[in-house]
Amino acid sequence: MNKSLSNFLDLARWIAALAVLLGHAAVLAQISDIMVAPHGPGVYAWWFLTAFSHQAVLVFFVISGFLVGGDVLRKRRRSEPFLLDYYVNRFSRIYVVMIPALAFGFIIDSIGRRIFPDSGIYDAPFFEGIYNPANIFWALLQQQSIWTTQAGTNGPLWSLACEMWYYITFPLLLLPLSNAYSKNIRISAFVLGAAAVVFMAIPKSFFLFGYFAWIAGALMRIAPRPAIRSTLLSLGLFLATITVVRLAVRGPILAAYPILTTLADAAVTATFANVLLSLRFCEKDQLFAGLRPIHRRLSDFSYSLYATHAPIVFFVWAGAGSLLGKDWHKQLATPLHWTLAFSVIFVAILFAYAFSRVTEARTAKLRALLRAALGVERASGSIPPGRLVEAPELQREEA
Repeated sequence: MNKSLSNFLDLARWIAALAVLLGHAAVLAQISDIMVAPHGPGVYAWWFLTAFSHQAVLVFFVISGFLVGGDVLRKRRRSEPFLLDYYVNRFSRIYVVMIPALAFGFIIDSIGRRIFPDSGIYDAPFFEGIYNPANIFWALLQQQSIWTTQAGTNGPLWSLACEMWYYITFPLLLLPLSNAYSKNIRISAFVLGAAAVVFMAIPKSFFLFGYFAWIAGALMRIAPRPAIRSTLLSLGLFLATITVVRLAVRGPILAAYPILTTLADAAVTATFANVLLSLRFCEKDQLFAGLRPIHRRLSDFSYSLYATHAPIVFFVWAGAGSLLGKDWHKQLATPLHWTLAFSVIFVAILFAYAFSRVTEARTAKLRALLRAALGVERASGSIPPGRLVEAPELQREEA
């Protein structure tokens, strides 16, 4: 992986995680009059930048497919078994953050519901049924927002459920192409993987489209040539696409033509995947090769930021409603609203960094413990534990 591509992955990960945070923090600064009243440039920038959380998740899926799925595509050609080592890597990476994040969400939701009962936030209609303790169990089984509702206010964890099932099923579906296992194992694995995909696709959720985005990323890892060789042109096409999607695919137009959502998602997925492919073939000194290490440091805790910010936002939202009035968040933004919104962003980032030091930064140690406990040897060709850089749910490991 050339330096330009590696640096771009760092940059894309932390920007995407920040986009999701901004999308949720926007509830604290109401600008519903944006289309009918004049505003300053900063307000218009806020309005524009706080609506990319969905596209950010698509970016995460593509990056994860590129790194994890692409690695599986390469491993299937090897003659030695790799599944057990692969699953140790994937399960440890997801759960090292997810379990503490679920515990954190349960604690902060419980405190918020107790001290801010009159805020109207925690008992809002869209939160009905989310506080059932059983939801945590189903979330741990990666069913959140697929077969069951979310566990508490930490809605963003829905994407982890999708990601985990992509990790589980993708190598099983490809196993018939591997010579490392017997015929019976390969056929059984394929049947099991296909059955799991069908089962997860039955409820109306984002699972299936997310899988297409993930596989698109994986295919970029083995594609023989880029569709557009110019990285600048590829990046420009992606930025133009998400801008058009942001400005056009919404409101009355979207209500009249719901298919636009799927087409927009497909366009965002395809153009971002094309950026990765172009960067994969670019010269080492092109474009992102000179990015400073700050982007890598920010990317190192993007998973923690993604997994912990939502309960913090809702806690502050409920606190403001309890102290300043139940309908405070419905008022047009005042300096107090803006101060609170940006304070929440700062606190969420700071907390995520501290949280990451005791969770995702320990991934390599957890993997070593699991390998020792299971008697698993690292598959040849596996990437040594080191720096972490995948989708928010994962991170690429680099020697």
